[in-house]
Amino acid sequence: MPRSAVEPGLFSTMSSSNPIDLADHDLAALQEARDLLGRARQAAATLALWTPEEAKRVAKEVAAALLPRAEFYAEWAVRESRIGKVADKIAKNQIACTLTPTAWDKVALGGVRRNDALRIVEIGRPAGVVVGLSNSTSPVATIMFKAILCLMTRNALVISPHPVALGCCTAVTQELQAAIEKAGGPAHALQILTRPTVEATGALMRDARTDVILATGGTPMVRAAYGSGNPAIGVGSGNVPIYVDASADLDAVAQTVVADKNFDHGSPCQAPSVLLLHAAIAGPMQQALARQGAHVCTEEEVQKIQNHAFPGGKFNGKVVGRPAFEIAQAAGVQVARDCQALVCPIVNPQAGHVMLKEKLSPILGCVVVQDVDQGIGVARLMLQHSGAGHTTGIHSASAEQAVYWGAALDYYRVVVNGSTVHDSTGGNTGLPYTFTIGTGYAGKSSVDCNVGPELLVNWKRVAFPLPGGWAGAMASGAATATGASPSQLSTLTPELQATVLRIVQEELEHLR
Repeated sequence: MPRSAVEPGLFSTMSSSNPIDLADHDLAALQEARDLLGRARQAAATLALWTPEEAKRVAKEVAAALLPRAEFYAEWAVRESRIGKVADKIAKNQIACTLTPTAWDKVALGGVRRNDALRIVEIGRPAGVVVGLSNSTSPVATIMFKAILCLMTRNALVISPHPVALGCCTAVTQELQAAIEKAGGPAHALQILTRPTVEATGALMRDARTDVILATGGTPMVRAAYGSGNPAIGVGSGNVPIYVDASADLDAVAQTVVADKNFDHGSPCQAPSVLLLHAAIAGPMQQALARQGAHVCTEEEVQKIQNHAFPGGKFNGKVVGRPAFEIAQAAGVQVARDCQALVCPIVNPQAGHVMLKEKLSPILGCVVVQDVDQGIGVARLMLQHSGAGHTTGIHSASAEQAVYWGAALDYYRVVVNGSTVHDSTGGNTGLPYTFTIGTGYAGKSSVDCNVGPELLVNWKRVAFPLPGGWAGAMASGAATATGASPSQLSTLTPELQATVLRIVQEELEHLR
């Protein structure tokens, strides 16, 4: 399998000197895709019989079983893909196993509930069969996250992995499935495509037995998911601008930005891509970055880094998730071995400038701007390449300026005075925890939120007569546009719950 990640998430077909061998492989991959979905439908039928409480219990047991393996799979993922840092991948794997099964403890992910304010009985229905794409930059953590989400919501999952991490992805999927069965779950609740070709992945996504696609990866595969004819929850690529104004705490900003850029060697899609520095603090800010271990490149060094990262104007996937020292050495630039980031000043930012693109590495563009409006202009140039709907950051003592920045740009996560890597997914903000970031309509995604298990459950609503209707309930304040408050939600009697769940199961069987 190819090791390079020219487009993270874009699967490459195998090369072969024998066309017959290649054809046999492709046919086998297509047959495997069909077989996986057939078995997944059987598992989904069993999972639909579970209560939400049983689903959450199994999810927690499976996550606990994989937690001790976080280091093992982190080392394997870095060794196989050559992307990122072992220590940071350990952290990702641990977070996936500890936070995912507990973060939604208080959230109803199925069952039957009553909304008294609107006189509606709500019946949760799992999606059924989920096809999940796994990326190259967080392959194991993404699979853990999606597997636990699907268990909590009583859905079967079929994974299509990125080929650069096929070995570790296959192994962790098999270990997860073994843990599922040990916890009382059905066979084939979790499966993986072991021949991840473009054609086989497309067959998974287009098949009528697929109920929804969780698409994480490069833009081409996400676009293919949306064009499959099946429902898709897709994400988009990042390209994160960070504006630093004259009121910011420069040492704190430098520490945060360099740590973000060095985390997993800059491979997270929400890592800083370009710093936009107010002219009044540009010099001191670059000095602060250097004190944190970043190397601020000269104009000649920037050109060398650019030529290596974007040869002929096209992105070089070999820089993805690689150490700053290694990238600099390959580009012919001398830096300290423990260099944390490569800061590359962009003297004349224009539309089409390659250093305004996403870099997925410790390479950090840097532009000096006269004010926030000029910073917004450069950020909009970045949006012409990628990143729409994803994440941006601002460091400022002015709350008004932070809101102004967010309102002016098509990013749906605006992190104020914090880490875009961690705070965009709930580290020190109220944004929900996730490994999958929706980019909304701006980013050509169906969702603008941080993806969680709620999206894998649909709710039927049995509506009883309500004097004045919905508009009356809104006008009186009895309910809100988003439904009743938690205090207004109450479960039905156990007997009625059991009856309704049995009926739901019969309906699912009929649909299959």
